[in-house]
Amino acid sequence: MAGSEQKPKIMACDFEINGNLQKEAFELFAVAQAKLLGLRGYIMQVTEEKYKGQLQGEGKVIEAFENLIKSAAEYVAAIKEFIVKNLKIIEEYTYEAFEIKRKT
Repeated sequence: MAGSEQKPKIMACDFEINGNLQKEAFELFAVAQAKLLGLRGYIMQVTEEKYKGQLQGEGKVIEAFENLIKSAAEYVAAIKEFIVKNLKIIEEYTYEAFEIKRKT
């Protein structure tokens, strides 16, 4: 290919957040931060104290999202852990945006 422009790699990972979080406020906060950073994927509450989801974006942006969530003043005491799993490079995005998924 002529003019090989190096595109930033798209990373994807699953994540889990455990803690005593206010559902609606935390979901809206997480979505707002992800959109600001240009991340795609979703967040979903699985139990009273556990959220799961997927992030897709540049590696450094995924790390920035984790740091923002952990350091947000109103959630610092509430978040027990933020776990990133299955970090891998993907060819293209599978989500259009970052959204809240509801359990069915």
